[in-house]
Amino acid sequence: MSTAIGNLPELRNQRCVRFRFRYSACTRCADSCPAGALAPGEEGVELDATRCRGCGLCAAACPTATFHLPAFPTAALARPQEKALAVACSPSGQEGDVRIPCLGDIDPALLASLAMRGIAVTLRGAGQCAGCANAPHGGERVEALLAAMLLLGDDAPEKWCPPGIETGEAGPAHRADRRQLFRRFTNRAVESVRSDRALEAVPESAIRAAAHFVPPRRQLAEHLLARFAAVPEGPALAQLLDIATLTPRHGRCTGCEACARVCPTGALKIAEVESRWALAFRAEQCVGCGVCIEACGADALALQHQWQPQGEAPAPLHELRRYRCEGCGRFFVGLEVDNCPVCRDDEESFNAIFG
Repeated sequence: MSTAIGNLPELRNQRCVRFRFRYSACTRCADSCPAGALAPGEEGVELDATRCRGCGLCAAACPTATFHLPAFPTAALARPQEKALAVACSPSGQEGDVRIPCLGDIDPALLASLAMRGIAVTLRGAGQCAGCANAPHGGERVEALLAAMLLLGDDAPEKWCPPGIETGEAGPAHRADRRQLFRRFTNRAVESVRSDRALEAVPESAIRAAAHFVPPRRQLAEHLLARFAAVPEGPALAQLLDIATLTPRHGRCTGCEACARVCPTGALKIAEVESRWALAFRAEQCVGCGVCIEACGADALALQHQWQPQGEAPAPLHELRRYRCEGCGRFFVGLEVDNCPVCRDDEESFNAIFG
């Protein structure tokens, strides 16, 4: 008996990068919604239930798991009872062992893990993507998934069973093409690291505190790629898997800690001892959302969509001296010896009042 779902997604806005950082320009979910049901704002994202069709493409596009599809048959996909699994999309009307709102909803790491385990996955209804209500986003996502399976299959360490396609009567099958993957994701990868804004300190009010959360699909991707002797290079595959790494731009970090405070997964951590301050990075927790880049007023970090093997300890990105203020006795972090921010603010306020 097939499993079918049609529920609206639940919003978990505290995971949204727009909640954590008011000035974030992320529109991944809205860009992927074929119904125009999502409105990103400073509080996160709003869902128009009268427009939403429950396709689930917003959840597939969001790297921080802001959207949750309560009835999505993850267990049936991850642990099929047989060595063959037919997955059908609901709009096609076809039957399968599992039915999901859109074939583009499948987690690429999950699809790859099934291929690595020798489970023959058949995608039913992919030939109808062009005429589907989820077009063009659903079909583009399916093409990217199939192209990713080709790339991973070239370097797979074990017997690799790529997914197959059953089109039904509506049209020809999707032709898996590596170029589709790069066309779909490379432009966004470039935009995510571009910064055209003026560099300035981020106000405290722009950042909200929220619990850290590493999505299960990111953990699965890390486990999957760790089994490869060589991982295909290029930003497109890494972005599809929600994977990225950070590199420092030396001499720019001011120790404001905005990047670590907006990071939704805890990939960025602050470590302090009496004389040193350090910004450390755990690549295995990074989902490539780019909000740290947006929040860094000093442009001290660069993001690349690529996989970095997990290390034994977090990699240090920036290290700064901690100084003791001669005026008030407070410790502060800075690029050079100067009066602490509290004393500096007091002095600026005094001058503004009394001249």
